[in-house]
Amino acid sequence: MSVLEAHGLTYRAGGRPLVENAGFRLGPGELTMLIGPNGSGKSTLLRLALGLLAPDAGEALIDGTSVRSLSPMARARKIAYLPQTRPLAWPMPVRDVIALGRFAYGAAPGRLSAEDAAAVARAVAACRLAGFEERAADTLSGGELARVHLARAFAAETPLLVADEPVAALDPRYQHEVAQLFAAAAHAGRGVLTVVHDLALAARYADRLIWMKDGRIVAQGSVEETMTAARLADVFGVAARIERSEGALALTVTGPA
Repeated sequence: MSVLEAHGLTYRAGGRPLVENAGFRLGPGELTMLIGPNGSGKSTLLRLALGLLAPDAGEALIDGTSVRSLSPMARARKIAYLPQTRPLAWPMPVRDVIALGRFAYGAAPGRLSAEDAAAVARAVAACRLAGFEERAADTLSGGELARVHLARAFAAETPLLVADEPVAALDPRYQHEVAQLFAAAAHAGRGVLTVVHDLALAARYADRLIWMKDGRIVAQGSVEETMTAARLADVFGVAARIERSEGALALTVTGPA
């Protein structure tokens, strides 16, 4: 069971701190959602935690080993990362794009082992892409392509999954389906960390929330513990009504704070 830990991560650009003294732990069995307004440092924090940026201070560890000491292949076998920007360099069949998720295991599109092919098939089914396998990826809608990239991350079947705004291009139905996929993956034993902007989605599906404002983590914990009207006003500048019934939390944003 892999664990990603961040301790005191700090990163500055142009003399301004984009992330300052940030720490968290991502372990198996929980869906953690990272929330905060635009420009609060969420994407930068993910890249620092994954070793894609060198911090000015602090460190990130996977299973006790510095992330930046791992080879890209070794890291990719532990963490599947779905970045916010997902360019495609050339037209490829959907199946081949998804199969790229198996690259860390030595697979290549068109040359999949039985194990790799089975992982790709599971990802296709989970992301509701049956019938799309032979479509050229550049013919898909934005929402369809978002699901293809999500399937690529799922096909890696890593113990940890990190995604930056994976539902941004999806309509409400698929936003909920993706959130349910992440929740199912977490509850099956994977650690899942994802950035979302939909606060109601976070309230509905997250096990844990990490709140960021101005480059700092200002709170982290369960939805029940951390999602309050006062914190929503402070972090997002919105007035909200929070209702709890039968163990569930419903959030309604009513306007600016």
